[in-house]
Amino acid sequence: MRKKLRKAYTAKQIAKRVEKLAAEIRKDAGDAQVFLLGVLKGTTCFVADLLRATPGQVGYGFIDVVRDAADALTHDAIEIDFLNYIDIGGKNVYLIKDVVSTGVIENYLLTQLRQKGPAALKLVALIDRPSLRTVDLDADFRAFKVDEGSFVGYGLELEGLHANLPYLARV
Repeated sequence: MRKKLRKAYTAKQIAKRVEKLAAEIRKDAGDAQVFLLGVLKGTTCFVADLLRATPGQVGYGFIDVVRDAADALTHDAIEIDFLNYIDIGGKNVYLIKDVVSTGVIENYLLTQLRQKGPAALKLVALIDRPSLRTVDLDADFRAFKVDEGSFVGYGLELEGLHANLPYLARV
């Protein structure tokens, strides 16, 4: 079955928000090194663009969250793969998430990452859906705040498709 896609944010709108977020992150970190930690795999385009747009010293890495495909609506994680070779101790870490909805996985990740001793730890959302929170959690930075809908494009995929779209579309 083919899903109808409606363009929600153009490539130009995304680029403008990424530039603004990069400036906000740099201001937040001051002169200190910024470390972007993306949650695979929906953040790849977002992390790449933030990496290029953030001035000063910037490092990056990725962690992987494996979800139960049969329970995609609740976004429960089965396994979280921390890339243990990444040392975030003493760094200003910005956890980059594609969509923050219930906040359960993000809350867990932030709790685990705090144990690694970062100087600062902030959550950055491409798409923030605070109306769906089931835990007390706020994104420190966000590109877009939305109340409803599923999205594809700009690295986000549906059934393995549409990640290559240069814009974000509602499904």
